[in-house]
Amino acid sequence: MDWLIHNGTIDTFDPVLGRVDALGISGNRVVAASSVADVESMAGPNTERVDLRGRTVWPGFIDTHMHLEKASHEFTMLRLEHARSVAEIVEQVAERAPKTAPGGWIRCFADNAAWNENNLAEQRLPTAAELDAVSSDVPVYLYRRPDRAVINSAGAAAMSDILLGLDADSYDRVSGYLRGPAVRVVNDAIYVLGMSDQRYRLDILAEACQKLLTMGITSVADPGLAGAFDSAWQLYTELRAEGRLPQRIRLMNRFDWRAPFAAEMSRVLGSAVLPGAGDDRLQAWSLKILLDGEFVNAWMREGEAEHAHPHYSTDELRETLKLCADRDWPICIHAMGGGAIGAIIDAVRSLGDRRPHHISIAHAFHLDVLDIQGCAELGIRISVNPPLAFVYSDEMRSAWGPLAARTMPLASMAALGFRFAAGSDTHPADPMIGAQIAVTRQAWDGSSIGAHEALDPRTAFEMYTRDAGDYLGLPDLGTLAIDSIADLVCWPTDPLSIAPASWSELSPEWVAIDGRIVLDDNSENTVPRAQRTH
Repeated sequence: MDWLIHNGTIDTFDPVLGRVDALGISGNRVVAASSVADVESMAGPNTERVDLRGRTVWPGFIDTHMHLEKASHEFTMLRLEHARSVAEIVEQVAERAPKTAPGGWIRCFADNAAWNENNLAEQRLPTAAELDAVSSDVPVYLYRRPDRAVINSAGAAAMSDILLGLDADSYDRVSGYLRGPAVRVVNDAIYVLGMSDQRYRLDILAEACQKLLTMGITSVADPGLAGAFDSAWQLYTELRAEGRLPQRIRLMNRFDWRAPFAAEMSRVLGSAVLPGAGDDRLQAWSLKILLDGEFVNAWMREGEAEHAHPHYSTDELRETLKLCADRDWPICIHAMGGGAIGAIIDAVRSLGDRRPHHISIAHAFHLDVLDIQGCAELGIRISVNPPLAFVYSDEMRSAWGPLAARTMPLASMAALGFRFAAGSDTHPADPMIGAQIAVTRQAWDGSSIGAHEALDPRTAFEMYTRDAGDYLGLPDLGTLAIDSIADLVCWPTDPLSIAPASWSELSPEWVAIDGRIVLDDNSENTVPRAQRTH
């Protein structure tokens, strides 16, 4: 063995082993998980003993739905949801301005309903003049979803081509305020501008990967951005070549539902990299299609809410399923509403034994008992997203009314013995917070999003460990059972021994991926020295 871990809480998340007193690691695998004496009997002269001193070791967290490149941009943004005055926002901009590299922008994370001018003492956004006073040379764009924003003078100069064509209702040139659809147009243009600088993309992605390590995330399934697989694959490949991609990544090739189906099918089949390419650390994984939209555009069951139209016909869905079956490719299908979920189950069932070997549904907000049973029968996997309900509770209630409290029927799935994984899809991306949301079923404003579907703490963490490994089709990932992959995280205390409200305060002492240390705070010398990569 390379190292022997002992004298702490070691939770394998294996249903048979449970907690053990000692763990043995050799190479990138767990080779022993038992009593100290049993594991010690396998040690050799070069085995390093790791004294946890009461700390806790868990498997690394797996996020099964994170748009990692998009998240890397969002991690650079200001977080304004706790601001309560214009002065506080201006102060954050002032602090960020001298730290912003040439060509960079100061932006804020918008997908949080708590960031709103109604929460500010002045009941308004800061003006362009107030932003200019602290950031005259660095462009600033503060977007408040879904249709409000302010841009400073430097930003207006950079976006002049777009702003010149806007009328006074869309853009007030004195205050810098934008309203309506123009807000998203400018926001998207700034994003595209950042995407044009490959070095910038690489650097912020590397920073994002390090941030994920501080959350204990060791693996990510990235559902990709619409029609952008080749660009993302190149980005991840370059970052890995630079030695700055620590996590194992599964990248999906996502259809752009706005493009003709035949064109997207040709694009996917013409990609330089097809599903299955790569290796254990970076792999082109499944195809991804969006069968319905989000919230108001979800394909609900008849009589539940407005019966939205799907993005793809039944024939197109079946054709995609058949392609994946014929080529032995995994497929992931975005489905929020019960109508979309039912259509998937019907389509898969109609294929009989010709169905793909790995089918998953992302989100699955409106599963009912028959859907859960159908997914279990057909081997369809589910990835839920607690942060989506936390952040978008207002949109859910507006679109679905009382049905919003039934979204993500976590407790119902668990009661039926159905295993499901979890991913973020939005911020907060921290699995500790995602698990907390699943246990409390509370939205951003403290309101309930269906307390009757709350999970117990252990099951909440299983969504990000062993059940996430199962979702990926990797039973040797997400546990610390013997012969499992040695992705593990050392926590200062056992999360299951403290209140869920305190989970978000925890950060890892060290993180190992494939049996090698990739994050080390070097506190009290508890990290296995021989396995350090730096």
